[in-house]
Amino acid sequence: MNQLLTKSGLVAMILALWAESVELSFVVALVVLLWHFNGRLSKGLSQMAMLILALIAIGSLGLLSMQAGLYGFVKDLVYFLRPLTVLLATYYSVQRLDRKEDFYNLIVLAGFGFALFHLLDIGVGLLRYKPNLQKFRELFGKLNHVEMVALFLVTCVKTLPVKKSRFKIIYQLCVAALVFSFLLYFSRTMIVVFFLMVLAYKGYLKLNARGAVMLSILAIVGAGFVFFLDQYDPAQVKEPTVASRFLEKVKNSYTEAFEPIKFDRYRLDRRELWPRWRAYEASLVLEEVDQERKWVQGKGFGSTVDVGFEVRLNGELMQHLPTVHNGITYVYMKTGLLGLLLYGSIILLLYLHSYRQASSQRTKQYHNVLVAVGLYMLAASMVVTGIFKPYMMICYLAGGTFALKQYAP
Repeated sequence: MNQLLTKSGLVAMILALWAESVELSFVVALVVLLWHFNGRLSKGLSQMAMLILALIAIGSLGLLSMQAGLYGFVKDLVYFLRPLTVLLATYYSVQRLDRKEDFYNLIVLAGFGFALFHLLDIGVGLLRYKPNLQKFRELFGKLNHVEMVALFLVTCVKTLPVKKSRFKIIYQLCVAALVFSFLLYFSRTMIVVFFLMVLAYKGYLKLNARGAVMLSILAIVGAGFVFFLDQYDPAQVKEPTVASRFLEKVKNSYTEAFEPIKFDRYRLDRRELWPRWRAYEASLVLEEVDQERKWVQGKGFGSTVDVGFEVRLNGELMQHLPTVHNGITYVYMKTGLLGLLLYGSIILLLYLHSYRQASSQRTKQYHNVLVAVGLYMLAASMVVTGIFKPYMMICYLAGGTFALKQYAP
């Protein structure tokens, strides 16, 4: 019965993360944490937990200014506490499993379930609609990081119990469904993160001769792809397809995230701004922090960024945004340079597992997963709010892997 409750808690956290709700995933993780808490932490996980706590301590200095009031402060506090809660809840839950390898298995099985449902939804939906790329993603989903992590585990981890299933054909069909479902989200972020995680797991992003060769190959391939995109003009496509629309999104990725424009806030026509909205937000954060001279500690919890006019986000008109898309500028806004140093230390802590000695092949496997999680966190922080984004599986995967590593033979 206890094993069933433990596995149910782990699945409940997966579902809460998939639901993309900060409040739901925080509450579910908190309940699971309180149920399984025993006070003992491994060295690696305690270091990661302390770094997150230090981030929270710096952000709490915002209590002195209370820019957005008590509600805004508490909301940001929960936003920063949630990754820590998910991390610890997963760690203590996996400790309770009799068969520790069931942790990865649960993620993969959940990924199979989401993939099959996604493909069924698309199959039924296409009988009624003929959507373009934007409508396709609005109708059938823009991302699913449970599926992404499941595909990563299927690709890299050889000891998955599900791979030893007697029903090989069913397993192979589920893997095929997972691959197709993953691609049909047309998510640039998920595709990049997946390949980075696989390369990190295989040791190709380690700073050695092997890593240098792989980075050279990636640079050549990347340069070729950039050249293709530079020559590709979406306007010349007479009948745009889903694939051509996706290439257009890829082509615009850099400008969207990193090239802000000088924009007159009082203009009524803001269409030229939307394609560069992420970069526009980030530039405003840098300007406001600089104006307030809060480079070291940031503006604190409850702080916002003024975008200059009201925009509709999640069905609500807002001008002062409590969050921004880019994770690096988000951490900088709330916790300043000190926070960025701590946040970068978390990524470095995970990445350095690639250089740690492993007592067994199983331990080495867990080290590789933690390195992959570090690259996952780094890449995600460039385009979304990293570990603070409610659907991210970063802390869930890290917490469980630290527990597996602790009990590895």
